[in-house]
Amino acid sequence: MEQLNIVNLFQAGTITVGVLGGLLLWRTNEFRGVSFVLWLIAFASLINIFEETGLTRDVYLVSPIFIMLFGPANYLAIKLIVNKTLKPYEWAHLLPVIPFLMFTHHVQAIIALGTLWRLAYALLSVLILLKFKRLLDEQRSDSDEYSLNWLVGIVLLTSAFTLIDLIRLNTQHMISYELNLLGQGLNTLIWLVAIMVMIYMLSKQHRLPQHPIKAEATSKLTQRHLPDEKSEYTSVFSELDKLLTTNQWFLTPRLTLNQVSELTGLQSRDISRAINLCAETSFNDYINRYRVEHVCQSLVRQPNQSILDVAVEAGFSSKASFNKVFKQVTGKTPSEYKMNMSV
Repeated sequence: MEQLNIVNLFQAGTITVGVLGGLLLWRTNEFRGVSFVLWLIAFASLINIFEETGLTRDVYLVSPIFIMLFGPANYLAIKLIVNKTLKPYEWAHLLPVIPFLMFTHHVQAIIALGTLWRLAYALLSVLILLKFKRLLDEQRSDSDEYSLNWLVGIVLLTSAFTLIDLIRLNTQHMISYELNLLGQGLNTLIWLVAIMVMIYMLSKQHRLPQHPIKAEATSKLTQRHLPDEKSEYTSVFSELDKLLTTNQWFLTPRLTLNQVSELTGLQSRDISRAINLCAETSFNDYINRYRVEHVCQSLVRQPNQSILDVAVEAGFSSKASFNKVFKQVTGKTPSEYKMNMSV
């Protein structure tokens, strides 16, 4: 039996965090896929410890197969978050992994193929999350709070280090033991930090809107522009814009497309289409531009008023979202804007 090293310590930490994090997230139905992934990571780390210490290496080498399994498992977990349910046939994404269990002794080939497999599924996962954000932008004024942009960052970061680690795995026979151990330890530590961040962010994540993917048909309609279509929606947009500004409905916190439809009596599809064509932006940006304008006007009228109070009054429900939107619209942070006013 070989001695344990610092990497095994990181792996033990991953096991603990993975098991406890999975239990914490299991109580939310759409996060159960993430729980499964965390337990899979914990199990893989346990297998790695057994194999690296020589306890199971001579029985059967299993660890290379996890590289192929993580890709589809992460993809299904993200689909469950977004769609809140998985269709039975979608579990078939895991099936191609089974035949490779018989070829794990071809370590380098499995690792190389598994890395490409994982990167392909990482790309699919990112595309799902970006599509989810676009759909939310078409429906909600608070879409940033549900967009899961941070999860896109985690997927991209871990994928980049997975690709880098592939180089180490395929050249470990050419590098020193110490350098190989350093690379393995760094990759393990990054994954440990990534799953800790993911557990924290999901545990405080607002409950996602019910089946936002159902708005896909409307979103697709907004992408097909006909030559004279803009003029057809000009009157709809004019009516919408007049009602929205006159009644200051944009000040309503967490305003949604369906709420605006109920207030105006216009079809939600027509509202979305009119905003896309005439304002050339999304529902989210359209509403938040009016909110930022209201904030700027309020700061001029009452320069001593707290910026946060003005933001809440304007309908923003998140300080982080307000700061981001304000910077996008004005090119300045709220504090910079207020400071320039007094110059």
